[in-house]
Amino acid sequence: MATLKRLPRTIEEVRTEIRWKLGSAARHLLKRKLRGHLPSDATLADYEQIIQSVLTTSDATVYLYWHEDVAYPTIVCPLAGKLWLVMFSIDGIMETAFVAENPDSYLQPSLFERIGTLDEVLHGS
Repeated sequence: MATLKRLPRTIEEVRTEIRWKLGSAARHLLKRKLRGHLPSDATLADYEQIIQSVLTTSDATVYLYWHEDVAYPTIVCPLAGKLWLVMFSIDGIMETAFVAENPDSYLQPSLFERIGTLDEVLHGS
């Protein structure tokens, strides 16, 4: 599958540069603050540091989220006692990053296909 072949390159691209849809970074930052996922004084740099932490945790779990036959790479890992989920397009554009408060119901196998750990995806372990 082309998506799986492209997945390691996409993850590396997002690790190198976090790119948001025009105008969406500020909206996502505000939403995370309002939901209590980030402190009220958090900056975009703080938010993106959390995203980078998720993207560089070797035992983070990699999923493909399927929506209308389009795959969105999604990486999930615990940070500071919270389970963070980072989702982006296969083209490397950020979709969202948030605390998955009820992961058992959110990460349903019908929507999220588990691919493996980040280390396995990037290094073929």
